[in-house]
Amino acid sequence: MDALLFDLGGTFLRAGIMSDAGMVCETERIRIPSIADGHQAEVIWPHVLGYIVNYASAHREDVFSGAPLVISFPGPVSASGRVLQAPTVAGDSMQVFDLAAAAAQKTGRRVFLLNDISAAAWRLAETRPERRFLVVTVSSGIGSKIFDRCHASGVLDQPAYAGEIGHIVVDDRRSAPVCDCGGRGHLGAVASGRAIERHARARAARYPNAFRRSKAALEFGATADTLNNEQHFVPAVRAGDAWATQVVLRCTRPLARTLLTVAMAAGLERVFVIGGFAQALGSCYIKILRHLSCEYSRYDVVHERLGSMFELASEDCEMCLEGCAAFLRSRRSGPWS
Repeated sequence: MDALLFDLGGTFLRAGIMSDAGMVCETERIRIPSIADGHQAEVIWPHVLGYIVNYASAHREDVFSGAPLVISFPGPVSASGRVLQAPTVAGDSMQVFDLAAAAAQKTGRRVFLLNDISAAAWRLAETRPERRFLVVTVSSGIGSKIFDRCHASGVLDQPAYAGEIGHIVVDDRRSAPVCDCGGRGHLGAVASGRAIERHARARAARYPNAFRRSKAALEFGATADTLNNEQHFVPAVRAGDAWATQVVLRCTRPLARTLLTVAMAAGLERVFVIGGFAQALGSCYIKILRHLSCEYSRYDVVHERLGSMFELASEDCEMCLEGCAAFLRSRRSGPWS
């Protein structure tokens, strides 16, 4: 069974091919126009669709003409495969682009569209033994999905708001940061990689003396106006910089509290962390999550499990592209047992 695979994020679009043997190959990654860079939805969607169509056309000799196209998408998706909201891609635009229908019309292929974290959960379900786990992404936004081997659906992604923890209000101040969806004080507006970068810039401008002593400024050349995750902030955290680490701790507190709540409510065995920001910070980020969750735990029954609860998902593959392939295999093999 072969297929064309795509993983749309708030910053990058990835593509690949699922071969008859089930391998994901011919992978590519491009940076897409972003609302974070000031682009509007009417610019972003044609660019995304054009790349999907061009990639499918370029590889038409490599993939069977009747093979499907699978897209993992960073937002809630209805049971019928329609995008309901796309805040990290198109912001608070009320006109939601029907990406699946457009891609099907342009390529002539059957299109499956699923949430990107659902895709990651399908991938982890093939490689990990846990019976019930959560996947959480910390990237342009924040979202999660539960996988349960005892449930016929495997990934619990319906109703469509399942796992949309990034839109819980965690800061009810009038001055709380605004989420990409337009809501104020959402978890994604406080604890996502994009939000942490914004917070770091604001803090650098407000407290310039402390910032100038940070490794982000001294070693990596950041200013309050130019500071970004990739070149300055993430390298500073990984180098043990106190200023940058304190920013991550401050912003990640509400996420740790939320994940601890979900873990106890659902009886999770593991929380797997994915997403560009978390993966870039690596073990530093997991240590911060473990530290904060232990701070919030006052219950011995769960406290002893927190040291192994959070785990960074493997970086050795394109998680969501591999997840698209795993999703197709799950449809072929039937319910999980």
